Order: sequence, then structure tokens, then C-alpha cells
Amino acid sequence: MAWTNGLILGLGALLVTIPIILHFLMQPQPKQIDFPALRFLKERQQSNRSRMRLRHLLLLLMRCLLIGLLALALAGPSVASREYGNWLTLGGIGFSGLIVLGVLAAAFFRSKKNWLLVGILAALLLGHVAYGGWSASKLLNSDSADVLGDSQAPIAALIVIDTSPRMEYINENQSRLEVAKEMSEWLIGQFPADSQVCVLATDNDRPFFSVDIAAAKRRLETLETTFVDYPIPSALAEGLQILEKTEQERKEIYILSDLTLQSWVGNDSKPVLRRLKENPEINLFVVDVGIENPTNFALSSLELSSSEITQASGFDVTTQIARNGGAAQRSVKLIMEKPDPPRPVVRDGKTIFPQGTLEEQASTLDVRENGSAEVTFHFEKSLPSGTYHGRIEIEGQDGLAIDDQKFFTFRVSESWRVLIVHPKSVNERTVTATIAPKRLRELGASLYDCDIVSQEELSGFNEFNDYDAVFLLDPTPIGEPTWKLLDRFVVGGGGLGICLGKNAARGPFAHESFLTDSATRLLTGKLDQQFLNETNDLFVSPQDLSHSLFKTFRNNETGMAWNLFPVRKHWGIEMDELSETLPTQTLIAFSNREPALIERRIGSGRVLVMTTPISERSSDKKRWNDLYVGKFVPIWMLVRAMTAHLVQDDTESLNIGVGQVAKFDNNLLDFPESYVVFTPQDDKPPTTINTIKSELGRGHVRYRFTDYPGQYRMKGVEDPVLRGFSVNLSDATTDLTRVELDNLDTVLGVDRYQMATQRNEIQRQQGTTRRGQEFYPLLMLMMLVAFAVEYLLSNRFYSSR
Repeated sequence: MAWTNGLILGLGALLVTIPIILHFLMQPQPKQIDFPALRFLKERQQSNRSRMRLRHLLLLLMRCLLIGLLALALAGPSVASREYGNWLTLGGIGFSGLIVLGVLAAAFFRSKKNWLLVGILAALLLGHVAYGGWSASKLLNSDSADVLGDSQAPIAALIVIDTSPRMEYINENQSRLEVAKEMSEWLIGQFPADSQVCVLATDNDRPFFSVDIAAAKRRLETLETTFVDYPIPSALAEGLQILEKTEQERKEIYILSDLTLQSWVGNDSKPVLRRLKENPEINLFVVDVGIENPTNFALSSLELSSSEITQASGFDVTTQIARNGGAAQRSVKLIMEKPDPPRPVVRDGKTIFPQGTLEEQASTLDVRENGSAEVTFHFEKSLPSGTYHGRIEIEGQDGLAIDDQKFFTFRVSESWRVLIVHPKSVNERTVTATIAPKRLRELGASLYDCDIVSQEELSGFNEFNDYDAVFLLDPTPIGEPTWKLLDRFVVGGGGLGICLGKNAARGPFAHESFLTDSATRLLTGKLDQQFLNETNDLFVSPQDLSHSLFKTFRNNETGMAWNLFPVRKHWGIEMDELSETLPTQTLIAFSNREPALIERRIGSGRVLVMTTPISERSSDKKRWNDLYVGKFVPIWMLVRAMTAHLVQDDTESLNIGVGQVAKFDNNLLDFPESYVVFTPQDDKPPTTINTIKSELGRGHVRYRFTDYPGQYRMKGVEDPVLRGFSVNLSDATTDLTRVELDNLDTVLGVDRYQMATQRNEIQRQQGTTRRGQEFYPLLMLMMLVAFAVEYLLSNRFYSSR
């Protein structure tokens, strides 16, 4: 227990003696009156004198108690908040003991004593004294008093400020981050002199104590919103490490956040909870700078029908506008940027971006309360080859402006060149019609330009590098030189699709040409045996659609009825030891858990191996599967996805999320070796990236500093070639859903922190945590009760005289 004014206790002890002295000095002296006929009255007088003595003692006790309570209240006793209940328990024991003492005194001073009752009350009083003494010694020896006392003693303070994009929410012309910075500056001004202060943002920065208070305030001024969203538990885990090492006895943590749910979702909650339990002396405050019921419009992630189109084809962009708050109407606009070959350029330290508009469309939507509405923009215009940028934006003012814009990039190119190799006995038309339909080829809108070569003509063929992808449909035995040529093609960045069937067999086993080292390297392993199923209960069974190849499947996962297309035969593949060095994974399995589609990365390219054919005629009674029988939508979508994955794998980097790495194939025969990258921030200088070379003149470029949403433009250093990509925030990053207290308890612990929204609340709670929970209000209430009892007793006493 700590005392604000300890000297008053001594003064109070002296004052308590005053009523005692007055009590004995002012006792009236009895007068001697001889009246021999009044023996009965004398006996009655003796009894009344005992009662009067008891009443005087009770009155004296109440007056002493009144002065003692006043002195105790003015002395300002306080204890740590977590011990307050224990001290109240001890006070209750003391109060109960006083009652027992009073009853014992009344029983003892009665003219007719009940000694059994006196003994019981005495034993009960001794029990109170023993238990109260044990409780008092336990509390007085605890460490809770060590951190209480001087409220101006230096502290070690950790101020964690949420700098997520959600803190850009505007209310009353102030963002949540501005409010948090103002509150933090005020907090730092309230800290005692010589305090250690660490200002820590949720931007994955390293925590450190500022050299002084002024430096901490300067650190506040530099804080900005970070778009790579790190949760508060991660920052708190880092800050606790330096707070634990400080030598200051008093330690405090202030977390300033808008209390949105996404700020508290992280993998560091358990370590934070454990450390807070291990350091109970650290006082923790959570300061809410958010809005209880925010209103906001937000655009969801964009869905492009394709990131790669031909010069004669169009594409669609779909998004949703979501509403937090009441129903309202908003206009959504699509803006296509017109390429400007000289730009971007840097002038006077600022980047000048293209300003022209190629296309502009608008749509007005009615959005219901806390609902959403979908909008699709269709773009169809013949464009020259190149990279194009666009954006969709919500018109009008909004609480959170950062989610009112979404950016996209697409590429216009000539058709991808695909080589389809098949034996004469294999029908290639199903595959050709799937990836390059005749109608699109006639319109010049097909993404793929297919060349068809029979496998018998493949001997001596060395023009693989003229193609972006090669398909081997149910190949017959292949010579070792051809396997090596295909391997070089893949290493250089090409895509190879191999669909195995009956032609790979020699009797019940695989032909020896499929078992060589060169063959197994491309086939992802050794062909094991053929699996046979005659009950039509074996089928393709996709489980995980997270791979980029399946992006067109994700919105129609339940509609893919693969069980309607049974598989009767397929090859088994025994994975080789190269799987440990060459990235290899099973993308799709059959219902018997054997691999159906396997991917292997080799060099800059990739191989897709299908263990059952996709080129059989539906009229063939001995066909291995029914994938192309009936309404074959699943295999049609899968073959198109396989082709897109093989030829344009780098289009995944045209539209990425904040913090992701952009990677592009960069064939030095067609593209420059180095690029200058311009970020969306016009005051940030451009950087140069170089091609990471591979065999056959192929290579790739990578850019990883995508920490800001917008469009990134790549300009050849010595060549006017323009490329680029778009970076967007995820929908969760701008989700304004408020966190529940149960979630905070999971991270910080139940009753481990104190909530505040206003400065006076923080001041009050600071006083409570630094000086402890004060007994002043309770003591004043007890003094009021004691005064009332004393008043009643004194009136009763004097009225009885």
C-alpha cells in the first residue's frame, strides 16, 4: 500500500487522543446524598451507571473512529488495482471484527453475564484477528506497492500507433491517424521528465527508445500510413522485447488504434499474451481513436476476363461497390489511360505520367444499406500491341478514400504461338478447337496461333524456340535427342504440356524411351504402371484450387461435376529424386489419390504432365476416359487453363497485391535487358532493374518494392519499350468492421488492459495505475456513516440524562 500524505497519519493519531482526554476530564463527579430509605434506588443506580459507561465508551469509540477515518482519507492510501479487491476483503474482516468486538463488549458489561456467549464471541474475535493479520502480512509483503507512489517518477513508455490504411478514415475533417498522433503528442507531454519513450508504428519497423522527449515528438511527425498491413500484435511483440530490457521500474504501453478487426488479426497473439502475463507490472492502455459506426463506400477486387488479349478481342472488368451505412447512390467510372511513349519522365525531381484518356465509361448504382452492387464494364476496341493501364473509381467524397480506386493492367499482343505434336493415330482436333476455336480464328481474335505437326515429322525438328508452348498429345516413343531439345526449350522459359496415353506403353509397362533420365526429368518421375478401373467410379477430383492455374475455376467450383466424366485408365508416376531440387507439385489428383496433373518448374520454364489423354475420339470404344464426352465443360476449362498457364505465366504479375513480387519473362531477343521502374509516387525517384539471364537468350525480371497501390511503369533504358503492372490493396485491408472485446481479450488478456477514448479518461486511469486504486471515496463514505452513528448515539446519550 502507498500513501499520498503519510505525515497526516501521525497527526491523525495525535488528534484521536483529544476525544479520549476530553472524555475522562469531563466525566461528572457524583454527589454524595444520604437517603437511607432508598436502598432499591441505589441498586438501580449501579445498573444504570454500567449502562452509561458502556454508552460513553461507544460514543468515544465513534468519535475516535470519525477522526481516524478523516486522517486516513487525507493520507491518501492506495493499492495496485489488481490488489484492490483483496484490500477490500481485509477491510471487511476488520469491520466484521469491530462488530464482534462491540457485541462482545455489550455481552461482557451486562449485569447478568452469559459466559458461554462471551467465550464464543471472544474466540470469534481471535479468529478475525488471526485471519486479518495473515491477510495483511501477505498483502504488505507483495510487490504491488513497489510500483506505486510518486506519480512523477520516470517511466518507460511504449506507444504503438496503428498506421494501417484504415486509419485514413476521415471524420470531422481529421483522419484517424491524425487523431492518434495528436493524442500521442499529448501523452508524451504528460510523461514525467527523464522518461524513456518508444514510438512504434505498425509498419514492421524496428523499435527503439528516443534520446529524449523532443526526439519522440519528432518521430511522431514522420509517421505515415503504410499499405503493407502489419497487425498490432506483431508490432506489440517487437516493442515488448525492448520494454522488458529497460531498467525503469514503471512501464506503460499505449496502443492507439481505430479498433478495426483486421488490425488485431495476427500470428503473434499468443506470444504477446504470454509476455504480458510474465510482466504484470506493465500497465497497458488501449486508446480508441476510431468511429463506432463508420459510413463508407468501397470497391472490391477487380475481376478481368483476361489479362492478355489480342488486337481484335475485347475484355470485361467486373467489380462490386460495397456500402457501410445507409442506402445510397453512387457513380462508378472506368478510365483507360492513353499511352504516351515519351512518358513517364522525371522533371525537376517529379515524375510526369501520361495524362491522356483512351476510354471513359460511367455507371450509376443504387446500393442498399450495408449491402453491395455489381458493375461490369465492357471494353472492345482494336488496339496496337503493348501494355495498357486503367482504373475504376467511385465519384464523390467518402470517409475512406483509399478504397475508392482500383487499378488494372492488361496486355495486347499478337496470338501466342502453340505447337501441337501428335501421332497420326491421335486426334488433335479436340485440343485445337478448345484453345483456338474456329470462329475466333476467322475473326482474328484467337489468343493462340496453333501449328500442328505429326510426331513422325518431329525427327530433326529444332524450331521449338519459335513457340511459346508445345503440347505432346499421347506421344509414341520419343528419341533421346528430342527429349534433350524439349528440355532446353523448357529451361529457356518455354511451356511444355505432355498428355500420356496408350502410346507410351509397351505391353503392360512403359516403353523404355519414357524411362531414360532425360524423359523422367520432364515427366516428373518414372512411369510406374497403368491403373485400370472398370466400374466408372474413378474420376478427376480437384481438391485445392489455390494455384494460379485454377483462377477461372474458383467462381464455379461447385458446378464442376467431374464425377460425370469417368476415367477408366491412367498412368501412375513414381516421383524421382529431382523433386527435391526442381519445384514439383501435384495440381490435380484422381479420386484414388493418384496424380492426374503434375507441374514441374525447370529453369525459367514449366512442364505440365497429364496422366490420362485429352485427345481421344468419343466414338473410340477403347478410350481411357470420357472427359470429352457429352457436355465437357470441365475438361474444356482445364485445357484452356493449362494452355494459358504454359504460355503466359507472367501475366499473373500484371495485377498483384501490395507487397507481392512482380515477375516477367524477358526474352532478350524481343525486350531490352534493363528497365527503369517508375512507382505511383511522383516524388519517388525511379529505380533500375536488370534481366536475370537464362539459357537461349531467355530470362526474367523481378521487382519487389510494391508497397504502394497504383500503377508501376517499366521503361527500357535504351529502348522505348513500355511495360508495367498494377498493385492494389486487398479487400480485407480496408475492412472497417470493428473488433469485439473478446478478440482483444484473446490478444491482451482478460482484465489486463484499460480502455479509453478521451484524454480525461486516460488521466484518470493513469492516476489509478501509477498511484493505485485509491480508498478516498470509500473512506469518506465510511466517515459519513460514522458521523451519522455518532450523532444518533450522542443525542440518545444526552436525551437519557
